[in-house]
Amino acid sequence: MEKHSCYDLADSEHMLRCVQEQFEHYQELLEQNGRVLAVIGDMEEKSLGEYLFDLNYIRSSLEQVRSSVREIIEKLIVLGGQEYESLRLAYSTIDAQLAQLLPGERPIDKTPYVLWFESLGRGDAFAVGGKNAQLGELRRIGLRVPEGFAITAWAYRCFLDHNDLQTRIREHLESVDVRDYDALVRVSGEVNAMVRSGSVPQDVADAIREGYEELVRRTGSEAVAIRSSGIGEDNLFSFAGQYATFLNVRRESVIDRWLDVVASEFTPQAIYYFLSHGLTEPDVAMPVGCVSMVDAASSGVVYTRDPVHPSDDSLLIHAILGLGESLVDGSLTPDVFAVSRADGSISKASIARKETRLAMSGDGGTALCDVDPVRASRSSISEAVLLQLVTCGLAVERHYGRPQDIEWATDVEGRLFLLQTRALQLVRHRCATDVSFVVSDADVLLSGGTTACPGAGFGPVVQVMTERDLRNVSDGSVVVALNPFPGLVITMGKARALITEVGGVANHIATLAREYRMPTVVGLRGATQLKPGTVVTVDATGGRILRGERPDVLASRRADAVNSFEDTPLFQGYRQILALIAPLHLMDPSAAEFTPQQCRTMHDITRFAHQRAMDEMFRRATRLDSAAQLGLQLSSTLPMRVSVLFLDRPISTMGDNGTIGEDDHDSLPMQAFWNGMKRQGWPSKGRTSSPLHSGLATQGHGRPVDGYSVKSYAVLSTTYMMLCLRMGYHFTTIESMCAEQPGKNYIRVQYKDGGASLERRIRRIRLIAEVLTRLRFDCTARADCLNAFCSCFEAPIIAETLGLLGRLVMMTKQLDMALSSDSVTDWYIEDFLRQLGLNRRATS
Repeated sequence: MEKHSCYDLADSEHMLRCVQEQFEHYQELLEQNGRVLAVIGDMEEKSLGEYLFDLNYIRSSLEQVRSSVREIIEKLIVLGGQEYESLRLAYSTIDAQLAQLLPGERPIDKTPYVLWFESLGRGDAFAVGGKNAQLGELRRIGLRVPEGFAITAWAYRCFLDHNDLQTRIREHLESVDVRDYDALVRVSGEVNAMVRSGSVPQDVADAIREGYEELVRRTGSEAVAIRSSGIGEDNLFSFAGQYATFLNVRRESVIDRWLDVVASEFTPQAIYYFLSHGLTEPDVAMPVGCVSMVDAASSGVVYTRDPVHPSDDSLLIHAILGLGESLVDGSLTPDVFAVSRADGSISKASIARKETRLAMSGDGGTALCDVDPVRASRSSISEAVLLQLVTCGLAVERHYGRPQDIEWATDVEGRLFLLQTRALQLVRHRCATDVSFVVSDADVLLSGGTTACPGAGFGPVVQVMTERDLRNVSDGSVVVALNPFPGLVITMGKARALITEVGGVANHIATLAREYRMPTVVGLRGATQLKPGTVVTVDATGGRILRGERPDVLASRRADAVNSFEDTPLFQGYRQILALIAPLHLMDPSAAEFTPQQCRTMHDITRFAHQRAMDEMFRRATRLDSAAQLGLQLSSTLPMRVSVLFLDRPISTMGDNGTIGEDDHDSLPMQAFWNGMKRQGWPSKGRTSSPLHSGLATQGHGRPVDGYSVKSYAVLSTTYMMLCLRMGYHFTTIESMCAEQPGKNYIRVQYKDGGASLERRIRRIRLIAEVLTRLRFDCTARADCLNAFCSCFEAPIIAETLGLLGRLVMMTKQLDMALSSDSVTDWYIEDFLRQLGLNRRATS
């Protein structure tokens, strides 16, 4: 709005109408600001770990924040113009960082069809998937990984587009009920048929073949592993064991096995997994890894912390002979070593008897081989390999900054290769003193095994020995399986607990159990002897199966599953997302760094925009003095001339000769402030009660000191007030919002000028600042100018503060004439605090 030296009536009407329109934008900005703060508050509460939530909650909350922040930015640009357009860039930067943390948040980028591991790092996960990206990252930090390359998400997308598959796949997936096993099997079969019947684009096939030939040239071996590396895999969700991997693949089968891995995205358990987490096909695009085979003498998993007892100072190392698929699918029991993180000493070792091992077959694929009886009872790995695993495991943990779940293998020459790493899901146990139940020996049907996920659940036993048995699982069941095969994930939306007779915590189902917070015991001998239909309570925390329903156990263990949620990838990812939303770095509006360029979170943007929107509204409202001829004259018992302009009333209701009584408007902040002024009354002539000075103007009730003040004006709405008071030589501007939502509310005060010497005016400013500080204002004083601000209080507190502020305005009118010394000023400070009832209120 441009300044003019004079205005005719039409100019004044235009100016007021423009400010009224601006006020509507201002109100909408405040409304959106309140919505953002409410969502942030809810998200921060969820981050404390006391609530359960899913990906849908994260996405919904994030979309609310994004929508409101975008609206806030646009409203501020309307209010203040082009100087605020740089907020759009700040928003885009933060939003792009958020997109890196959520699956499906951005379209697949066009890349080469093949990218080699040496060119990759963890920042490439959206192009090549989590597994491939992490292999590139491990290689970057100097650790040995197999040679290989990624077949990118862009290759996957081109395959779907070439065969017009995406729309058809989406239509099939939208129709499936994930709780209906038969429906999952049917849809899975239909989608798999579509994928497998698709033709691979020639340029994609050529790129894969050329990559394979280069890999053979580099390694001298034709054997490769074709491994899934889905978008989102090992990120917010583990996808543990849900997709296919093919070992010892040869030249003629590479393209077919790549297509099989793509199709494995749509098995019944994979569809259940990603749909139950709120994901869709675009969220889980399928890059694939082509990795030179390690002819494994031994293989296994390193947990850099014990996932069930993370406070123990140990790494857990699981090892088997041969290839590692038999470990992670739960079909073989591994050797387990607990090793000190401090000095590498072995605190516990459990050596399993080895009957078979998985090995590479001469003509491709794998085969189970008998183990030499001489080796059957020996450790799968030497102490030297064990120490190597400790060193490598801790190096990976240091690099990533949190405990890791690492897959590894040693070849026949004894070289150690790292095959995969991902964040380790931890389980927390409450202190034993929290247990408030007693179990007799007669109540215990089985005990032992290993806790894969703590908590408790009860229900009738349902035995699931094969995938065909999955359809028998009903709501509230306790699932009992021989081994932890990947299809068991389908039961996790129905069952209350899971027990397996074979397996340890280093298999895929144990990982999934922690992810789904399913109370689970693995490796419990005799579990399959539990009679179907028998009602049992599974105390997974204590490793016991109890007879019947035990409400006391269920109640006592309930918090265990909630505690474990804090260590899921979803929860950890949520905190990363929240770190881009909630923290507030822009604190001081007067600081040089209070700029759009310094906005690092969504909260920063809203803080900046809220502050600058108030500044813009204040600036525009204070320019309405020349439009005061349009206002109604306030009729008051106080000898003041005030023109009143309304932002929420038609201009036609205001005019040159109109008046309005001091009780005839509905502006809440104006009523509160004016009532405070009336209560204090107009300053009268008389003697001060100060013992330090005589002949000073005092603050009593009676005849006015100097008659009527210079004309003032107020800009009002129901919840808003901007009052410009000109009383003698003093200029006071008070702006306030007093609404139902505390996040909208504030009071801004500006004092300036006076009729006394500069020294006395400065003393007056000091006095006012001392009183306002007691009223919880932040005050900034420069010479004889004072700016004070308070915000985010509930409406009754804002109204009370405005009333006291009205009294203070009257008490300090022309007081600078009386403030002849600092001691006199100090006396007035204490006297005013006493009169206002603030002498006992602590300074905040």
